[in-house]
Amino acid sequence: MNTHKEALEILDCSKMTLSRYVKDGKLTRIKKGRRTFYDKREVALLAKDIQANKHKYRTDLPQTETRQIELPKEVQDEIQELSADSRLNKVGMQTLQEATKSLDDMGLYKECDKQALLQYALSIQAFNHYFVKSMEVDGITVAETGSATVHPYHRIMMDHQKISLALSDKLGLNPLARQKIEIKEQRELTEMEKLIFDID
Repeated sequence: MNTHKEALEILDCSKMTLSRYVKDGKLTRIKKGRRTFYDKREVALLAKDIQANKHKYRTDLPQTETRQIELPKEVQDEIQELSADSRLNKVGMQTLQEATKSLDDMGLYKECDKQALLQYALSIQAFNHYFVKSMEVDGITVAETGSATVHPYHRIMMDHQKISLALSDKLGLNPLARQKIEIKEQRELTEMEKLIFDID
């Protein structure tokens, strides 16, 4: 038999989700005094089923082709150097390539930006990871004391969303940041600036 705590750890779920499994007939709950137990075989089978369903994709959604992004050789070399020292997966690598290409196309890419770009890509990667995981759990968990709290997956997801948005603003990767750059470029020179730069 698995204890209540063991079942939560094996199934990697909240207490509310565990109660739902019992209600749906997927698990048998056994009470012994004040302690709660679950059938080991049922817990193992349910854990296996949850793991198998994690990798299923919806077939009704349109499939998009992954496009290869062409970058200048020096930029590509820098990306390879960065990815070698990081834990970028496919999502993170694609984000890094797209962000770098966007900056390069706008004439804004600087070598000193590469660490910020890496952090941006890692943050987007983490956001996507925890977004998927958050779909498998309840958004609110109830502690043993009875107080409600946001599930850690949701909290981490929101933290990385804030980080990626802040970095995209600093790098000029969102519409508002680009608008600020365009306004700054289009601003007319003051009389003092015209005198300094000897412009009529």
